[in-house]
Amino acid sequence: MKNKYYIVVIVLACLLSVGLTSNAQDTLQLNKLQKHYEQGSDSVKLSILLKIIRSPELDNIDTALSLSFKALDMATKMRDSLSMAIAMRSVGAYYNILSRNQEALKYDIEALDLIRKHGDGVQESRYLNNIGEDYYNLDLYNEAFDYYSQSLDAARDAGEELAEVIATYNMGRVLRTMGQNKKAKEYILDAMALSEEIGDLPGIAYAKHDLALIYMSENKFDEALSELDEAYVLSDSLSEDILTPQILVKTATAYDHKGDYRNALKNYDKALDLYKSQNNQSGVGESYYGKGNVTLHMGDVIGAKAYYQQCEKIADDIKDNELMISCYNALSELYEQDRNFESALQYYKKYKQLEDSIFSEKKKEQFAQIQIKYETARKDIEIELLNQKEEQQVAKLKNEEFIRNILVVILAFTAVLLFSLYKNNEKRRKINELLIEQQKEIKSKSKELSSLLEMKDKFFSIVSHDLRSPINALVGILDILHEGNLTQQELKDVSLSLKVRLDNTRKLLDTLLDWAMLQMNEIKIQKEDIELNKLVESNLAYFREVGDKKIDFINSVKGEQMVSADRNMLDLIIRNLVSNSIKFTDEGGKVEVTTEFGPKKSLIVLIKDNGIGMSTDQMDKLFDTNTLYTTRGTANEKGTGLGLRLCKEFVERMGGNIWVESVEGKGSTFKFTINRA
Repeated sequence: MKNKYYIVVIVLACLLSVGLTSNAQDTLQLNKLQKHYEQGSDSVKLSILLKIIRSPELDNIDTALSLSFKALDMATKMRDSLSMAIAMRSVGAYYNILSRNQEALKYDIEALDLIRKHGDGVQESRYLNNIGEDYYNLDLYNEAFDYYSQSLDAARDAGEELAEVIATYNMGRVLRTMGQNKKAKEYILDAMALSEEIGDLPGIAYAKHDLALIYMSENKFDEALSELDEAYVLSDSLSEDILTPQILVKTATAYDHKGDYRNALKNYDKALDLYKSQNNQSGVGESYYGKGNVTLHMGDVIGAKAYYQQCEKIADDIKDNELMISCYNALSELYEQDRNFESALQYYKKYKQLEDSIFSEKKKEQFAQIQIKYETARKDIEIELLNQKEEQQVAKLKNEEFIRNILVVILAFTAVLLFSLYKNNEKRRKINELLIEQQKEIKSKSKELSSLLEMKDKFFSIVSHDLRSPINALVGILDILHEGNLTQQELKDVSLSLKVRLDNTRKLLDTLLDWAMLQMNEIKIQKEDIELNKLVESNLAYFREVGDKKIDFINSVKGEQMVSADRNMLDLIIRNLVSNSIKFTDEGGKVEVTTEFGPKKSLIVLIKDNGIGMSTDQMDKLFDTNTLYTTRGTANEKGTGLGLRLCKEFVERMGGNIWVESVEGKGSTFKFTINRA
């Protein structure tokens, strides 16, 4: 797509010693930026310059180019390669506008080398596209197509769909210019389809404009006008100031070819008004030239001459050589038809001289580029020859080295005999060290085994005592009931006591079974999305119902928080930790469950109480994998230590961590992490 570059005129007038002017409306902004620039560090000044040279406000190309070079100089001194690339790209863009295409190409290639070091695929695609544009302006269409193709590959790799649209469109534009209409149409239609997919409305307008040019080159003016009408409606609604008058000019040209001169002039007039409002003198001249053609086709020679002369004056003022050539040629033919052969000859000479001059300049630029490619290729060949010489030298050195190696082997063989004796002694020493290490490991394993045996003894003690005691109590009560020695009130009191003991026994059995299954690896994790607030509330509701310590249970978990976990494991973890908090909280105390956001995508669940707390030594023993640590609660409740052990195992199996924070006399907070859904 055609790009137009602008520069803010309101900034740094005296500061940068460049002839900028500002209007009254911009005075405040000028003062603000000037103050920032004067007081800022080098990096701040560079940042302001880079912002200015990319700002789409007013067009002053000479100023823009001067500021771009200033930014490049500052970035080079600061060794800021990314800023250097941005400044070089800006220089290349402004040289492109000034038709200094060879210089533009030089800076764009250097900018590409710098941006590639930063690994930015999106920017690389855009820089490749700029180089393609430089080659296109040099009429080196094969090279332009190659760089547009590289730009497309880079855009696809980076997943940058807009850059992909631009590269695809430009490839079609090059093929259209080369006359390969069928292939060009495929690329332009592909670009338009992708633009529709991503909602790139300007891209659709540009694609339709180029499709129309293809149809016009095939003399299919009705199809061309259909595409141009759609392009105009879209471009006008988007306020695409650059494209809209171009569409009007192409529409006028199509009507001129169809012989519909009224519509042709109507569209040229609309384009002329837009170009004048934009102060686009080149567009104004092009519109006058088109009106001259239509007027001539209508048989109005005097009117056509007037339009051509207006076009000539504008082209001469702005030094638009391409437009000047068209005017000279048209006036030459017009004077010839009017049998004013002297004027016809003068304009024909001007036409040929300027055409030859431009052709020569283009060829010089193309030749310079070809020469650069030749020099590069020659250097590559020289490097290849040097590499071959280096390989030969390496081969020669290898032969000499082989002979030396034979001599070395003879000497080394003798040394090996002595060295082998030394190695044998070293092996013996290492074996002894290994035996010592193994003895240490055996001692460590023995200590671990003793801990496991101790845990086994405690486990069987729990089974034999804590399970047998409530069962014996139940049998005794049943015997008394059988004999009829209990009153109704005594039965009620005993039943309540027995219920509590059996409930504790049930919990103990559940814990023992879970622990046993865990040791046998029978528990499989089945994760699902769980609403944490509801799960916590169901556990707290249970404790509120069976609790006899009158503890205040608080659920501070937010209702919308979802976690990814095994429901049964998470339920057991919360139940055990809340039960543990109850155990060490005095009557009338408080237990609260809440959450905090953890690292990455985790959630920290907190079970806080205001109970008796614990010492550092007690905290160290809680999650010890080799022992079962337990103490009695505030109401003389007993425990096994298996509950916290299970919590640790389950939390870690679900990929989390568990720990405790406590202060003696002020309560404890158990924390564990779990993945958010």
